Amino acid sequence: MKIIKYNQNILSQILRFIKKSKFTPRTKNSWVENDMTSVNMKDGNRIIGVLPFERVHLKIKKKFEKVLWISALFVLPEYRNRKIGTNILKSSEKIFKNKFKYIFVIREDYGTKAFRWYKKNGFKTVSKILSFEKKINKSLVIKPNYELLDNFNSFKKKGLILNKTFNNLNSAYDGYKKRDSNFWYNLKNHYYNRNYIFKILLIKESQNKYHYALVGKTKMRDNCFRFEILEFCSSNIIYKKFLLNSITHLAKKENCKKIRMKISIFDKFQDFLKENKFKKNWETYILVKKLTKSKISLSNYKFFQTEYI
Repeated sequence: MKIIKYNQNILSQILRFIKKSKFTPRTKNSWVENDMTSVNMKDGNRIIGVLPFERVHLKIKKKFEKVLWISALFVLPEYRNRKIGTNILKSSEKIFKNKFKYIFVIREDYGTKAFRWYKKNGFKTVSKILSFEKKINKSLVIKPNYELLDNFNSFKKKGLILNKTFNNLNSAYDGYKKRDSNFWYNLKNHYYNRNYIFKILLIKESQNKYHYALVGKTKMRDNCFRFEILEFCSSNIIYKKFLLNSITHLAKKENCKKIRMKISIFDKFQDFLKENKFKKNWETYILVKKLTKSKISLSNYKFFQTEYI
């Protein structure tokens, strides 16, 4: 058995291989457009394990650092419990240690075999992510005055406004990818685009001030449609309520049964969610492994679900 570094000549083999996993399937487009790479293991000419990564610039301590974000390790069932995954991970660390500072992964299943495996291999828990959910009642909601962007071309047209609004609200925080005005248009290449219908609700406060929410309609891992609030950009209490009412109105119109949002445990926005009858329904965890000697702190971390892969 031998370790094989990623190169574009084996991409088709990798994509066929990871189709066998329910967590890691990718298209050629989502692989290339998200700047993915991988470290792989072969037994003879047969791929038996793949560890895929997205290469991203993530804001940490007010700087955008080059990091690797694990999609999901997949090893063929008949090769498991033979340290194949551990060998792939250790090889990855050697290959990337001079090019990237950290390896990130998100795990929803605290205490499970996968979570314990990452902890055993040196990953540290740096942030807890809380999931809040609110069931939508049947009461009538009068349509608020918002602009609905419901396709990627409309995202592109409003890209400068969205980017300015995002930066004005979040420039003091860590935890998000480097972005520009094309970020929202490029969601068409996001892994979630397989299962989510993206929409943006935009509210104009004045000539140069806006508020927006990015939502995704889905029923992934659920038995009914819901809205996931992927980004909520407003700090004004009046417009925060206005924006949430707008989301509720659209969710009802789209026949969604609930609204859900995930945020960092450090994020005070959870108080607003609780005030508006959102209930915490589960937790997930951000884990990281350092490839340098520098310390990492995500106490100023703000979680955006668009960054989750």
